[in-house]
Amino acid sequence: MKLKSRAFLPLHFRLLNGLGQLLKAAKLPIAQFEEDAVCKAAMKHTGLTDFGDPYYREGLLQLLDSAENDANLHAIGRFSIHYWIVNNLANRLLLTEARKRSPETFETRLIPPIIIIGLPRSGSTFLHRMLAVDPANRAIPMWELMRPLPESAAADGKPESRRKSVKLEISFRRTLAPELYSKHYISADSPEECMWMLGLTFGSLAYWIAAPVYGYLDWYIVQDRLKKYHEYRLLLQVLQSVDPAHRLTLKAPAHTDALEELLQTVPNALLIQTHRDPVTACNSINSLYYTTHRSVTQDLDVSRMAEASIRHLESMVVRNLAARDAHPSVVYDVYYERLVADPIGTVRGIYDHFGLNWSDAFQERLQAYVREYPRRKHGKHSYSSADFGQTDAAIAKRFAAYSERFGFTKEYARRKLQF
Repeated sequence: MKLKSRAFLPLHFRLLNGLGQLLKAAKLPIAQFEEDAVCKAAMKHTGLTDFGDPYYREGLLQLLDSAENDANLHAIGRFSIHYWIVNNLANRLLLTEARKRSPETFETRLIPPIIIIGLPRSGSTFLHRMLAVDPANRAIPMWELMRPLPESAAADGKPESRRKSVKLEISFRRTLAPELYSKHYISADSPEECMWMLGLTFGSLAYWIAAPVYGYLDWYIVQDRLKKYHEYRLLLQVLQSVDPAHRLTLKAPAHTDALEELLQTVPNALLIQTHRDPVTACNSINSLYYTTHRSVTQDLDVSRMAEASIRHLESMVVRNLAARDAHPSVVYDVYYERLVADPIGTVRGIYDHFGLNWSDAFQERLQAYVREYPRRKHGKHSYSSADFGQTDAAIAKRFAAYSERFGFTKEYARRKLQF
């Protein structure tokens, strides 16, 4: 099946994009991807001027250049990505200010957080949301990840404005890409990937998920992650300070290639890695990227997008395997097939492994959650390698070391017989 390179947008969005084209032709600036412009917008919004450690500027400049020159954004896509960049610069200003005003927050010892890593589309969302129903745990909703810090000290106990802002953003995204929610359901109040709050580091995979910023992805793949993860720890301390009695429960496949950095900055974390046949994982994530990228671009090069995505996952696996070799006992492995077949037994195995308290209340909530949220509740998600100009065999070859390590070679043999 040949995938369409353009999304069908509602009439009012098409009119706005047409207006944007006219403004561009007239050389009138719309959503300028210039450092001075976005920084000034963030400073005006917050009334603050200190962005903290300037290491973030390299990623910011790469992102601005990529958004301008290789993402092929339409007008609404430009406004969307520009808005998000300004918001993350504002978050950065607020984090720097919080460190000055409340240094005690950043001296607090973290309760060992649960952090789920693993290939994307390997069941990490399902597992994360099951762990979130434990009364002892605190999973972070999307609104708080997108707006982790209040805009003033007086707003500490009043998160409603932040939540409303994120609800509007998600509603806007739903209009642009309605099929997204059968692939990955998002709401302002549902637990989501902590990768989103790392947007303020400007070394976050979240930008690639949002738009085909190829140059930025090339830069991101080879970057050192350590400074980013020092700030990740600071953000975890902020989140814990909101509810210090509960264990943070987090997940992000984007952490998979930063296991070494996680161990340095959050050494007491309880780490879980989910696994799935990488051919299926690659095709599924490409289907998700196809939806998000197509919604913000004028004309998406589907094959180029898929190849860039798979190349990134290859590099992710290489880093992960090296870290796993260096630290052979620090991660508990969960396999997609068992997770789907026996979700409650899988979670019980995690709790037994880490010595966590298993309560009757948690078990009852788990059973209710599994009944209420069966697989594919939000719709069936279909995809294939051919959709993206790939073949199963070619993808399998690129992930041979991972597959050998985690037992997926038999899956490829079965595929070969079938096809």
